[in-house]
Amino acid sequence: MQKLSASYIQRHCGPTACVFEELDSTNAVLKEYARQGAPAFTAVIAAAQRAGRGRGEHTFFSPKGSGIYFSILLRPENGFAPADITATAAVAACDAIEQIAGERPQIKWLNDIYVRGKKVAGILAEALPTESGTAVVLGVGVNLLAPKDGFPPEIAARAGAVLEKSRQRFLRERTVIAFFQSLEKRLRDPSHVYAAYRQGLFVLGREVSYRGERATVSDVLPDFRLVLSMQDGHTVYLNSGEISLDFGDLAQ
Repeated sequence: MQKLSASYIQRHCGPTACVFEELDSTNAVLKEYARQGAPAFTAVIAAAQRAGRGRGEHTFFSPKGSGIYFSILLRPENGFAPADITATAAVAACDAIEQIAGERPQIKWLNDIYVRGKKVAGILAEALPTESGTAVVLGVGVNLLAPKDGFPPEIAARAGAVLEKSRQRFLRERTVIAFFQSLEKRLRDPSHVYAAYRQGLFVLGREVSYRGERATVSDVLPDFRLVLSMQDGHTVYLNSGEISLDFGDLAQ
C-alpha cells in the first residue's frame, strides 16, 4: 500500500487529524496531546503500531499494510458513561465498515466488531484527567485486509479482515473518514444508538462462558449492561468484563 494521505484525511476531518506511518500506540500519543490541551476531535492515525493495545493486558496486532489504527479525543461536557462512548463507537465502526464493504458487521459485547464470524476491529476507550476536565481517548483498530504473512498463531482462529481483497483507492483513509463522520453524527444525536447496538449484538440468546461458568445472554439494557442468566438460576448484570463463546458456529 502507498503511504497514508494526510491531505485526504484532513480535507474531511480537519487539520487536527495527525497522520503517521508508524507509532508505538495512537492512544499513547493522543494522551500526550490531550494533556497539552488538544481540542476535542483531535485524531492520531497510523498505518501501523509497534505496541497496539486492547483491553486489560491484551495487545492488538497492528501490522503495516493491512489495517488502519486511529484514536480520537473526546471532551464530554456533561459527564459521561464509558459504556455509552464505547457502544457509540462500536455502532460508528459498524457504520463505517458497512460503507466501505457493503456488509453490516456484528458486535460482540462490548467493543469487538465481527464480520463473517471473525473479529475485524477492536475499540479501547480510556478516561484521562486533564487540567480542563476528564477527556476520553477513543482508540480503534480495523483489519481491512489479511496480513501478507497471515495472523499470528495465537489469534489466527478468531481474527479476520473486512475484505478478502480490494483495489479501492484510499481504502484506509476512507475508513477513518467514514468512522469520524458517523461518530460525530451519533454523538450529536444518540437517540438511535441503543437500537442499532442491540440489533448488531450477535451474542443475544447465545450460551457463553463468564468467569468459568456457563450462562445465556438474555438481554442488553439501554445503559449497555449485559444481562446473563446463569445456569444456577441467578441473574448477573455486567458493566464490564469479558464473555467468551465457541467461535466455530459463527462462520457463515
